[in-house]
Amino acid sequence: MGNGRTILFGLPGVAVCDVERRESGERTVHVVTTDPSAAACPVCGVFSTSVRQHRTTSPKDLPYGEAPLRVRWRKAQYRCREPRCPRKAFTESIAELPPGARVTGRLRRFAGAAVGDGGSVARTAERLPLSWPTVHRAFVSYADSQLTEPAPPAVLGIDETRRGRPRWTRTEAGGWQRLERFETNFVDLAGTGGLLGQTAGRTGAAVVSWLDARGETWKAAVQVVAMDPHAGYRAAVAAALPNARIDADRQWFKAERGLGVEQTARNVSICHYAVAAGRCRPSRPPGSGTGAACGGSGPGRLKITTDPGVGPVGAGVAGRRLTEGRLCG
Repeated sequence: MGNGRTILFGLPGVAVCDVERRESGERTVHVVTTDPSAAACPVCGVFSTSVRQHRTTSPKDLPYGEAPLRVRWRKAQYRCREPRCPRKAFTESIAELPPGARVTGRLRRFAGAAVGDGGSVARTAERLPLSWPTVHRAFVSYADSQLTEPAPPAVLGIDETRRGRPRWTRTEAGGWQRLERFETNFVDLAGTGGLLGQTAGRTGAAVVSWLDARGETWKAAVQVVAMDPHAGYRAAVAAALPNARIDADRQWFKAERGLGVEQTARNVSICHYAVAAGRCRPSRPPGSGTGAACGGSGPGRLKITTDPGVGPVGAGVAGRRLTEGRLCG
């Protein structure tokens, strides 16, 4: 049945029975089902030969050539004759067009790959044409197929990010629900893994869910978790990573001082602290007390160790021109 045209069309499970071309140049491809498994009930699996009626649908498919191409699929609706099956009728479907699908699988894969190659969702949706949500879902599926499970880090960083302005969406009950603006990020601070993953929300449950999805072997490899003192995060890490050490200071020092992960928090050492020419930076570690980073000479105060002539960091430093130095407790 149009063997050459079927091969050229190339959609598994159907055969081309006719092709029409209008004066405008638009082409219509008429196809019928050839996959024998399409006659099996999707619930009980029993094959049926009792045709109830025929239906014709117009699924969207890949563009072919310069002129528009339209697909018309004539498919049968069968009666299920199995007495114990709750399904009384079903319509033919194939792998590329499962029940309820209006877009072929190959078109979805093409859209996802197009965005993955650097195209925008909006531009891809305009070209095909598909709706923005359809292309976005296709890209998510494509990304899931390409991404591999991240290797477990020795030092895991956890922090939240807020994005965009407040947005609302309709619920199934007809009310309004505010969309989540926060995301929790998981970062490899010791190696080259970079951003390991993200999950919606900044709750302890979100953190536990993401960590548990990695598996017990992955979690056992995490030795240190660096994060800000967020009560929900701390409880989540204690539950999901009971053997990991929680360092609520390291993240602050890494962000503010550029510390490497091999360096510890203030109670041992603070290094790579740059003193600007002619002044002392007023920033101070959390919990160190007012003026601890730029003044005072009591126990635990900070010193610039690269200059033996400089004592405790205090008001006198502000009047001197100092280059980058190390501060150690």
